[in-house]
Amino acid sequence: METLPEISLGTAALIVFAVCAGYMFLRGLARTFVNSAFLVASAWAGFEVWQKAPALAIEWTGKTSPVITTGLPILAFLVTLVVLRKIIGFFRAPLPKAAEDVAPRSIGQLVFRLMVTLLPAALLCLMAATILHHFSSIADIKESTQKTGESWGLGGRLKNSIAVAIPPEVMGYLDPLTSDPRVKLAKIIAANPENPLAPVLDPDTGRPYPRAIIVDEPELRNLAREKRFSTLLRHPLLTDALKDPEVRYALGLR
Repeated sequence: METLPEISLGTAALIVFAVCAGYMFLRGLARTFVNSAFLVASAWAGFEVWQKAPALAIEWTGKTSPVITTGLPILAFLVTLVVLRKIIGFFRAPLPKAAEDVAPRSIGQLVFRLMVTLLPAALLCLMAATILHHFSSIADIKESTQKTGESWGLGGRLKNSIAVAIPPEVMGYLDPLTSDPRVKLAKIIAANPENPLAPVLDPDTGRPYPRAIIVDEPELRNLAREKRFSTLLRHPLLTDALKDPEVRYALGLR
């Protein structure tokens, strides 16, 4: 451990460079790039459908069917993955298979390929962080119904850690359904689904929420009663409630 401080930043960079170069020679840049792009595009398609699934379920069947709210995003992910592989496979078919594994002829080419590889890797990490942020918000809502006087469970701490690493503006664009006002309103609805008019305490302040913030929607209460918190968070009725001037004022929004 005493020798660790002696490793310079340049040495560390060379070590990382050597590891990346070894991986490049073994698998090839093209294969890595394409596979990463497959996962990013498919995961993003599934996540987009995930956010819209409750609204689509209501539009198609008149209710938030779990088959649609959960199954449709999975289907979107798989279909996108298969279609992309078919499309890329069609265009790659005429090329020799060994072409993607040809080693770069110069250090400049190697550095360029390594830099290009960082793009899909960064996008994949960002996609993973977005999905993790979304499900940590759902876990935060669930924990708020189980613990009294504790404002940060595991879900809340995980969400807070991601917020430190990724600017709120970026996460708000990638995952608008987990904004703080929306999660807070979902917690209020989930806190007492049997009697929405009963006082509900704010775990951050210990005081009852303002009356204006109470949303008496039977369908949202049913979702909370059934512990379907992911559908509750995505439900279009929650979007409509956040448009109410009194609710927005109670949440500190303008």
